[in-house]
Amino acid sequence: MNRIKQILEGSDIERLLNEVISNIFHKGLIDISDSETLSLIKIYHPQIFASKEEEILRFMALFYKNLSEPKTLKEQIFRMYEDVIYEHYNYTYTPVQVGIASGIDQNRVFSFSAPTSTGKSYLIMNLIRDCDTDVVVVVPSRALINEYYSKLCNLIPDKRVNILTFIEKVNIAHANKNVFIVTPERCREIFKYANDFNIGLFLFDEAQLSNEENLRGMYFDNIIRRCHDKFKNAKLVFAQPFIENPGSQIERNNLGNEQAAYRRYKHRNVGQLYLTYDNSEFFHFGINKEIMGSRKIKCNFDPISKCIEEEGSVLFYVSKSRILSREFYQEFKPYISICKKISDKRALDLISKIQIYTGGKTDYSRNYYSLFIDLLSYGIVVHHGSMPLEARLVVEDFTKSGFCRICFATSTLEQGINMPFDIVFLDRLEASDPIGVKNLIGRAGRSSEAPEFDYGCVVIRSSGMTKFRNLMNTEDRLSSKSMLDEERLEDDDLEEIKQELNDGSYDDYLNLPQSKLQRLSDDESDQLISQLLDYLFYKNKFIPSEVVISNGERWKNMIELFEKFYAHYIRRDLSKGEISILHTAIRILVWRVGAKTFKNMCQLRYQYVSRTKERSEYKRNKWEFKLEARFTARYQEIPNKNCFAVPLFEYGTAASSVDYDSIIYDTYDYLDKLIGFKLSDILYAAFYKFFQRHQEERALEAANLIKYGTSDPKEIWLLKYGVMFEDMETLKPHIQDINEQEIVVAQSYYELPPENQKVIERFVN
Repeated sequence: MNRIKQILEGSDIERLLNEVISNIFHKGLIDISDSETLSLIKIYHPQIFASKEEEILRFMALFYKNLSEPKTLKEQIFRMYEDVIYEHYNYTYTPVQVGIASGIDQNRVFSFSAPTSTGKSYLIMNLIRDCDTDVVVVVPSRALINEYYSKLCNLIPDKRVNILTFIEKVNIAHANKNVFIVTPERCREIFKYANDFNIGLFLFDEAQLSNEENLRGMYFDNIIRRCHDKFKNAKLVFAQPFIENPGSQIERNNLGNEQAAYRRYKHRNVGQLYLTYDNSEFFHFGINKEIMGSRKIKCNFDPISKCIEEEGSVLFYVSKSRILSREFYQEFKPYISICKKISDKRALDLISKIQIYTGGKTDYSRNYYSLFIDLLSYGIVVHHGSMPLEARLVVEDFTKSGFCRICFATSTLEQGINMPFDIVFLDRLEASDPIGVKNLIGRAGRSSEAPEFDYGCVVIRSSGMTKFRNLMNTEDRLSSKSMLDEERLEDDDLEEIKQELNDGSYDDYLNLPQSKLQRLSDDESDQLISQLLDYLFYKNKFIPSEVVISNGERWKNMIELFEKFYAHYIRRDLSKGEISILHTAIRILVWRVGAKTFKNMCQLRYQYVSRTKERSEYKRNKWEFKLEARFTARYQEIPNKNCFAVPLFEYGTAASSVDYDSIIYDTYDYLDKLIGFKLSDILYAAFYKFFQRHQEERALEAANLIKYGTSDPKEIWLLKYGVMFEDMETLKPHIQDINEQEIVVAQSYYELPPENQKVIERFVN
């Protein structure tokens, strides 16, 4: 059988369509070949498909679509089903959504898996809104945190509900419910407030994170176990895509002693079709060779060009290295050249927001030129894990608003970010990560409320067709055994943390194991911290940025002390690579205190690396291009004794050729992955414990500057309420009082522009 050939030749299409409709009536749209068949018929035989379209949608039980009255007895049966569901739930749920809602309602622990675009997000949002207790949502990335935050703020306008992206006790005087959206690492802070919050629901989204065989995977499992044991009245819900054994969450964490259940759903709400790309030509192919045909069949048009010209959107999945090196720009230039300059005011406002946040310019001849921002003006988006979070949020808004024509993205779109595209082009296939690939291709196709069959298109290189078919036919299973239960881990650091997580000796307040806290409090640490304080404070003030840029003796002596301190903490000498990364991290950490905003930090680092002051002097003598860029280490994870000192810009790079986008991305990596996630916890604990022992006020100030970037009490409280430094300069003069009870604003606050008021309006009563 070769359905693709049959459809393209127009042979017996009505019979084939009726056969697929019969399958859907009895089982739902669960067969991938049926999904492909519907998509192909809609493209190549639109009139025949249109005559059956509403019947198909009714049998798919997509009750949220605005369908006309039933025309047949079979359709009437589904209409009755729809009415019963609405009467019970007061929402137009699909049967899959009903199954999930019922599983959550009837069990204390419920784990489920479902393909993308099955309405999981809609159900979860309603569940959070309707819950009358505090809720904790645990997600794997900060990008997903902010997607939840944005949706929930729009869904729940009630100011009596705190919606927070961290766990903090604030707005007590006015809030009667809290929704916390956090990563597993920060979820542990909930245990500090176990007696203060009434947690009724823990939702673990993208819960396949538990399968990671690393520190995050252990944190995740430990958090699950502690939440289950500490909050006896709370429900635990696990959501994950494409997993064959969602019950593994229950088994691996011993959650089955009480009422627990799991369910796997295969139903699809969106169709998909598949093409290969070879020498500028496109060919259809199917996943199931026995049904769709074993050979590819030529497509008579370029779907990517057609999509862009019709103002659709295309996702190109490429490697991060190709984005940073700008190789993607040359390879896909024929498609980039189709994109027209944007003139829409809202789109230009969004681009302006990114310029203000990053400090990037679009004039190629000026300092701080950003290709990333320049491309946005043509509807071309770049999206990857090193993009600053605030910029990513604006880019995602830009894309969802329909301004994006092309998106070049890495695996950051795997984890549930709701950015659908008409076409997904897989430039690379990660056979080792089938769940990630399936999540990515789940971005192909938009599930809409319109009475239409929605579908998307996936394009791969011809050489990857066999690998792709195998990957799509692979059943993805999670391990039923946690790393926490392994007898012995090879990595000594992981083994130490595993033992401390299991025996409960991990300090939740300081986010470190007790053994490491003891190390930070010993005599050697005391001596190092005492000396560091003398260097960190210059004329009774925290060390200014000029001292950092000058590279003078004070800076050199201070950074040597940080080397000794970190070596003592990890109990070994540092490699040259670790030293270079630590130097750069401390430089950025100190700049953060003086610079405050992300833009200022990036511009300071750019000025340092590209030697802007010296270049202006050289320029007068026309020697500017002879000046080489300064060394700055590219971000790598530490501790790692095997890493090398890798420069962000190759040796010999002209100072004038320093790429501002690379500065933006690498600075964010340091802030998000090293300083924010690891280094600040270590340094905060060291200085805070020193303050407790010696009552040295400089140590407390240093601890706060390291953790918050400020020691000003009002600014610290604003940070606890979720206000960024970018907004503080405008808001701070209009805050009369701020504490855990409430924010009290001056009358002048109401004279601020709406976009400035919006930052704290949920807390203004």
